Amino acid sequence: MDVLSESRLSIELQELYLQNKEWMSQVLFLEDENRFFQKLFGQKLFVIGKSHTTRQINLISESLANLNERTVKLKSLVLKHQHMLEDIFKDAEHIVGINLIEEHAAITLEVQELLLSDRLLKSKLFLMVEGN
Repeated sequence: MDVLSESRLSIELQELYLQNKEWMSQVLFLEDENRFFQKLFGQKLFVIGKSHTTRQINLISESLANLNERTVKLKSLVLKHQHMLEDIFKDAEHIVGINLIEEHAAITLEVQELLLSDRLLKSKLFLMVEGN
């Protein structure tokens, strides 16, 4: 591989690594926010229960649990991806395959979907809590 191609690959790998760091920041934020949602929901459950059906309450509770589960899985995936990128940086002879790009694209999609799910759930929860 010529020097120009190696340099370009190095820059692209650095960009992937920085993107991965941003993902981790977003995942940690989602973890904190989920704890806040769980606490808010628990504190307001009695008040919410007066004006909402058991089905509505269970739906929000299940959504919170699902969001938390997805966040934990995504955190694990992002950490694994980060370690793979670090291994590539450490080992100059490491071969970069298409699976790296595919995994990166899959994580990007999951981060975007999780952030959207978080916003939707937050809206529903706040409406439920504020609307009593």
